[in-house]
Amino acid sequence: MKASDDDILASFPKPPATVHLRDLLRQLGLPRTDRDALRDRVDALVERGDLERHRGRRYGRPPPSGELVGTLTLTGRGFGFVAVEGLVDDVYVDARDLGPAMHRDRVRLRLQSDGRGRSSGVVTDVVERGTHTFVATCRQGRRGTPVLHPQDDRLPDHVAVDPEGLEADDGDLVAATFVTWPDRRGEGATARIIKRFGLEGEAARETDIIVYDLGLPLGFSEATEAQVAAFPAHIPEAELARRTDLRARRLFTCDPESARDFDDAMHAEARPAGGWRFTVAIADVAHYVTAGSPLDDDARARGTSVYLPDRVLPMLPHRLSSDLCSLRPDEDRLAMVVEFDIEPDGTLGEAQVCEAVIRSHARFTYERMGRLLGIRGPDDAPQTDDDPTFEALRPVAEQLLHGTRALRAARRRRGYLELDLAEPRVLLDAEGKVDDVRPAPRHEAHKVVEEAMLAANEVIARQFVEADHPTIFRVHGDPSPDGLARFRLLADAFGAPLKGSSAPTAKQLSKYLRGIADHPQATVLNVLLLRAMARAEYEASDAPHFGLGAPHYLHFTSPIRRYPDLIVHRHIKTALTGGEGPDPVALDELARHCSRRERLAVDAERTVEALYKALFLAERVGEVFDGTISGLTASGMFVQLDDHAVDGFVHVEQLDDDYYELDDDGLRLMGRRKGGFYQLGDRLRIKVRDVNVRRRRVDFAIEKRLPRLGRGK
Repeated sequence: MKASDDDILASFPKPPATVHLRDLLRQLGLPRTDRDALRDRVDALVERGDLERHRGRRYGRPPPSGELVGTLTLTGRGFGFVAVEGLVDDVYVDARDLGPAMHRDRVRLRLQSDGRGRSSGVVTDVVERGTHTFVATCRQGRRGTPVLHPQDDRLPDHVAVDPEGLEADDGDLVAATFVTWPDRRGEGATARIIKRFGLEGEAARETDIIVYDLGLPLGFSEATEAQVAAFPAHIPEAELARRTDLRARRLFTCDPESARDFDDAMHAEARPAGGWRFTVAIADVAHYVTAGSPLDDDARARGTSVYLPDRVLPMLPHRLSSDLCSLRPDEDRLAMVVEFDIEPDGTLGEAQVCEAVIRSHARFTYERMGRLLGIRGPDDAPQTDDDPTFEALRPVAEQLLHGTRALRAARRRRGYLELDLAEPRVLLDAEGKVDDVRPAPRHEAHKVVEEAMLAANEVIARQFVEADHPTIFRVHGDPSPDGLARFRLLADAFGAPLKGSSAPTAKQLSKYLRGIADHPQATVLNVLLLRAMARAEYEASDAPHFGLGAPHYLHFTSPIRRYPDLIVHRHIKTALTGGEGPDPVALDELARHCSRRERLAVDAERTVEALYKALFLAERVGEVFDGTISGLTASGMFVQLDDHAVDGFVHVEQLDDDYYELDDDGLRLMGRRKGGFYQLGDRLRIKVRDVNVRRRRVDFAIEKRLPRLGRGK
């Protein structure tokens, strides 16, 4: 190998960017036969301290003088913590060392030591502002000028009002957007008022407050709107002519009844030699959203669509997501299509990708497909569809069912994590009030679509890896030993011990879950195991997906609502035309950005879901329900209701028969004097004592203990 150590080091960008060994080989102009030799040289540089090893076979320069980049989370007491990619523990930052940084900012910081072996961070620069909009109370200042007091105590106490915004009266609750940010002394921030919260319905108002407080983008730029308006309503003939014409193939979509955009369509047929040939067509969003355009800038800033009970905050304007890129029946649409073989044993075979024009032949709902195939429950039977259009698609639907059953059986043999968890679903009445919160119904029609999409994602990932082409992968690491050790303690407390290896595989964990399926607290145990898992991330290098048991995986099937999928589509187009691949440093930062945006979207969805749960119980203060203890803290216990996907909190101050303290393992609240205890899985009858909708807090009071259920198998 001709490259010297200096040549290798010179190929690495400034930290915190990292480089995959595959990309380093390409940058140095070395043949693939030198890969092992290069790995040995890089590992030697790691041992020497010139490089650092990161997840996913990536390497990077060590930060100069302890300088790192991460996301700042402030506390209400003024200090904060910075989550740095690649570090297990967050870095503590004292209030006096924050400089001009605010809550959620991406910051650069320098490590310092207090001389006693403890380190902390000093913010040296703000890389990217993380808070743009916020909710505040408007007050008149001493000089008669309005001042904003953010309701989030992690933001500056006083923000001056920019006169270009809306006017507000003293005491008004408003949303504002920062015009200037604070200086190093925390002063000088100004913001423009963009909304006054009035007397709209409580649910809509409180949702608006959360959305603005989290700084989620709402409107699109004028340049984006102009770009979208200029798109032709019909596909140009030249574009149709250059693509593979699959309009005669009997593809169809299958989505929830409430869906308004359809970005995937499916087809399956039996192969003469056995097995199946699947076609998965995905809306060709990348045809419209070109790199560097205003539309792309807005989509990248969002990173993902956000789904709330009463609205969707889309990644793309509606003209794309609900029209030009929506695979509506009987309309020509541009698509990226992957065709792949499934062997009789369910393993994935050959695959091809192409740019195509398609025409969806029908729009199934899960319920309609379930009725057609008789797969809504164990006693269900196939039914004839009254509409001949849907009935004519029965052979395709049946082959999809057979093929996805084979896929699922093969994945089970390979090993994947089969968590039995139902997503909570907020049910609204005609006036937008919360009627109930219950687990979303599911049957095998949902699994047919899921399996087809999982397989498409996996075969696309495999093609990128085999061709040695870089892209954004979806990576799910092994669970941490500490997380699994904690779960073992909890499982023992439930009388459902997890035995065997200290580092169980996904297949072993699924076998355990099937073994406790009849346990009275199986649902709680599934939730606790989920909490022990690592978080899935987007990364610019391939690595196994623990939860799916997949050696390689990425997101390809939802470019309307996920930016990483859109990037994958662009990379496929580049590969098809023999173009130059992406810059590895930029790709690495983009993957990290997409992970950050995903976490913010999940935070928003969970926060709004908690709001609707509080609204549901706010109408039921004083009512009595049965439930199960699902969590313990030093302050009290969380109780999950039996008949609704809602929980609340019982504060220890409500336990007046003794003085209760959390034990060392966090498994029980122990009575100091009488020795009684509350533990996870205990059954309680509770009363809804108080609900604070704005804080999304539900307080329960215990009416009585219920008999402890049996401990199952």
